[in-house]
Amino acid sequence: MIVDLEQAGEAAAFEGDVCIVGSGAAGLALADEFLHTSRRVILLESGGRNHEPPTQQLYESEITGLPFNGHLTGRFRIFGGSTTRWGGQALPFSPLDFEPRDWVAHSGWPIRFADLAPYYARASRFMRLDPLNYDADLLALLRTTQPGFDPAQIYYHFSKWSPHPDLWRLYRPAIQESATLTMLLHANLTRLVLNEGLDRVQEVHVRTLGGKAAVVRARHVILCLGGIEVARVLLANNTQQKNGLGNDRDLVGRFFQDHLLADIGVLKTSALDRLQHFFNTYYHRGLKYAPRFSAADDLQRRDRILNISAFLEFETSPDSAYVAAKEAYQQLRRRWINGALLRKLAQCALHLPELLRPVYAYLVQHRAYSPAVVPHVRILSEQEPTAESRISLSESKDALGMPRSRIHWQLTELTRHTLTRYAEVLRAEFARTGLGELQPPEWLRDGGTDWRRWVSDSYHHMGAARMHDSPAQGVVNRDCRVHGLDNLYVGSSAVFPTSSHSNPTLTLLALSLRLADHVRQRLETESPGV
Repeated sequence: MIVDLEQAGEAAAFEGDVCIVGSGAAGLALADEFLHTSRRVILLESGGRNHEPPTQQLYESEITGLPFNGHLTGRFRIFGGSTTRWGGQALPFSPLDFEPRDWVAHSGWPIRFADLAPYYARASRFMRLDPLNYDADLLALLRTTQPGFDPAQIYYHFSKWSPHPDLWRLYRPAIQESATLTMLLHANLTRLVLNEGLDRVQEVHVRTLGGKAAVVRARHVILCLGGIEVARVLLANNTQQKNGLGNDRDLVGRFFQDHLLADIGVLKTSALDRLQHFFNTYYHRGLKYAPRFSAADDLQRRDRILNISAFLEFETSPDSAYVAAKEAYQQLRRRWINGALLRKLAQCALHLPELLRPVYAYLVQHRAYSPAVVPHVRILSEQEPTAESRISLSESKDALGMPRSRIHWQLTELTRHTLTRYAEVLRAEFARTGLGELQPPEWLRDGGTDWRRWVSDSYHHMGAARMHDSPAQGVVNRDCRVHGLDNLYVGSSAVFPTSSHSNPTLTLLALSLRLADHVRQRLETESPGV
């Protein structure tokens, strides 16, 4: 059942076994896990069914560190959260990402890759991905080979793209028809009220921008908010615990991370077709696969670098018919029928000869081919955790009276070393394999202090409520429960201790499904009055 709180009574109250705050990827996955049980679930969403600028403005933040575009871009307060706008790219973390690395500060998870492996499989099914691994299986399926890189230095593999990135469309009908799940739209979390012992959440207070309020009481509360918003909510709930919830050790908001995105040079080549064969997108039975070439474990250990990945982008003129065709395809896929789509289709019709090669490559060879391109090498890099990179509270407040986030994003010298060293490895390997000549830009060659100007965030917000078995070193434990609070959990990439190079959603989903199992087991063993 879906209820718009704006249309509810003046003083509404809801009770359930589980309260899930946020309807993005993690919230949807958790909700789906409980839909097929008798448990009563309250699912809270700040937004409505459509994009609403006043609601979106609740994300506005104060920026005091490096430039950070992701405080507004990439975050969406709407039914489905960021799954309404993202591309659906999936890639698991590697086993090394979970291990302590003596050259990476604050590295090591309290769980290992093996603990998440079965949940990665379930997360893949949730995203409608195939069950194949990300290297050998896909090389065989796609009938291709790796480009000859030294496997001790570069790991050639693929990311997968969900055929249904708008996950809310997949799971909305079941939510709407459910007799045990109540979803509240326009329900902005304003306060978490603790019991007298200050060890459990007793009530969840929500309010609409129009002023209507509701109280939710549940045996377990799960914050499925973004990696910035989790920290803001925990810190802002400082009435009963003066430092905020879970923040006795001043850890909430610290170790904030994102993936660094940078263009590390144009690849000059006389083998453009061969380059596109290895590094442009593959398709198989409606599924999409994107080649990635990442730092091998051996290279990370030997050169003491972070986990980093590269991919090629084949740039064409933005006003070309090829770009218009790609954008029209994406609009049709998402059923966005408007005047812009019609104009793009008309442009395609006028330039059919230019599109024949890409169409042949797609329909016959099941690969992407981009005409008249300039190949750029781009990287996504892990960020070394540092306590100085943090989310705190601003003095300014939003329309609900909640303090806004203050984002102080910081990068370490290990990050710079990783970028420069991996660029050197790529340059040597592209030359050795005859694929082209990579010429890194001056900012990456000269080792100057202004390198931070040339990297940007990727809207992948992680680390600000990090996972650790000890409350002295983490905000949540290995089960994602906030230290010191018996029934408050975090289902967010905010709990990641380190960030790998991989897009975070698949790992977030795996953790969320693991959390669903944990909460379900607790409900089965608890007395109803708990």
